[in-house]
Amino acid sequence: MPGKRLTLYRLIYALGLILWGALTVYLLSLADQFSLTLISIRFASTLVIVWLMSGVGLLLVAVLNLARSRRLARHRLRQFQAMASALNEGLIWVNSRGKVLWHSDPAADLLDARGELDPQAADLLDRAGETGRTLLQTIPIGEAGRSLQAIPLERGTYALICRPVQASASQNTFYENFIRRIVHDMRNPLAAIIGHASNLSQSSADDPESWRRSARTIEDEAQRLTRLVDSMLFDARLAYVPLQLQPLDLADLLEEAVYAQDERALREGKTLQVEAPSSGRVVRGDRDLLVRAFENLIDNSLKYSGANGRLQIRLEDVNGVYRIQFMDNGEGIPPEYLPDRIFEPLVRARSHGSGSGLGLSIVRKIIAMHGGMITVQSRVGVGTTMTIDLPKSEG
Repeated sequence: MPGKRLTLYRLIYALGLILWGALTVYLLSLADQFSLTLISIRFASTLVIVWLMSGVGLLLVAVLNLARSRRLARHRLRQFQAMASALNEGLIWVNSRGKVLWHSDPAADLLDARGELDPQAADLLDRAGETGRTLLQTIPIGEAGRSLQAIPLERGTYALICRPVQASASQNTFYENFIRRIVHDMRNPLAAIIGHASNLSQSSADDPESWRRSARTIEDEAQRLTRLVDSMLFDARLAYVPLQLQPLDLADLLEEAVYAQDERALREGKTLQVEAPSSGRVVRGDRDLLVRAFENLIDNSLKYSGANGRLQIRLEDVNGVYRIQFMDNGEGIPPEYLPDRIFEPLVRARSHGSGSGLGLSIVRKIIAMHGGMITVQSRVGVGTTMTIDLPKSEG
């Protein structure tokens, strides 16, 4: 739809220019006539006024369209930077003179103190520009080498993608840490289940209260294990299962996520509030994934808030995107985990709790897969605000 509207605007603008040009030619033809009656002079004066006003109007439309295009370009650039920053590979954007326009954090070791490219990387870009083809080269940088891919883009710009040569080793280290964390998190609930199952087998039938306590503990720990396994499977799904895109109303998705948690909030004496338009906020997305992301954020807020916990969810139309804010009065996140570390896999800001350290990482992946971004603001003892920006649907 935006493409069709843009085409219509351009057509109307072109017709305006044609009419303005025709009026200009007509006025010039009148100027060549040396004898004009009073009526024709008045008519010509009116035409001149119309000519001036229409010219100003066309100029104003052109300026507004240019400003709108620049805002859209800046928004898309922010989206691109947010998605690129979430990748493990480094990315550098370079202009035709070799000046670095932007780079992601993993690519910082390719730049010197002045922000200029490593000479070997610059040489690779020069050769890519001369041949007009994508080139690959491995260069020794830091403790491990880097595999560089130079890609010529439009208007004389280039993209430089860098990957660690020992990526498989670092990936193995990641999964070793992951397995170690999962095994640790599984051991505690399994020990509790085994202990209380043993208590059930040894307790007397005359002590029903002891049976009930053990049964409740076994149920709680089994649910904890279920959540842990569910997070692992869901994280794996994001890497292999394609998005099932369809037009979705964000208000409906938020309502579904809140409905799944409102009974728990009521049971724990906590408040969930939603401020959202009844309809009309449509995005193209995967229903299951977006609802899961919203549920994860709601679950975090309820988990780390006190008896009078309050979570306010607000949906707004801001600067060409849909903004969803999850604002709670919970424990808050320590500053050393802000603004990005809290979204890394296996990171937990609190030693207590039953999380796997994957919840917020999953949320960021889901939002990035939908072309959006998530940011966090938090103060210990005051609360946390998670902000999601999602692009509007083009369909």
